[in-house]
Amino acid sequence: MSIELEYALEHKNDPAVLCCRMEPGEISHHNLEDPAIFPDLVDTGLLKLDGCLTIGQCLGATLKEVSDSLTPLTAEIVDNIQDPDAGEEEAAEEAPAEAAAPAMAVPAGTQMTFGGGVVKLYIAEGKDIAIEFPV
Repeated sequence: MSIELEYALEHKNDPAVLCCRMEPGEISHHNLEDPAIFPDLVDTGLLKLDGCLTIGQCLGATLKEVSDSLTPLTAEIVDNIQDPDAGEEEAAEEAPAEAAAPAMAVPAGTQMTFGGGVVKLYIAEGKDIAIEFPV
């Protein structure tokens, strides 16, 4: 299952593995598998991460050949390997005194809990809206 860009950037130092079959071309977060599943796959011998590039190195790089799902991305099949720290250095030079983003405002009477792989959101105002979804 592919990952979102924000998640990919949070996990830029984790191994990069294709989530599905990919034709040659630019690698995006849509092509990458969630690194949270890798430990189980490695333990069972279904995945080997030897020589695997990181997500940060692969975002924007180019896949050279058709590759199947769960293929670890290595230097042999990837061109234009990226420097994941280059963008951070440039951003630091451009805006060294940038303030932190403000926290999301939560209306009074709102409760949010995390547990058992599920987020539960309860909003008292607005006719008692309750939302649950897996994480």
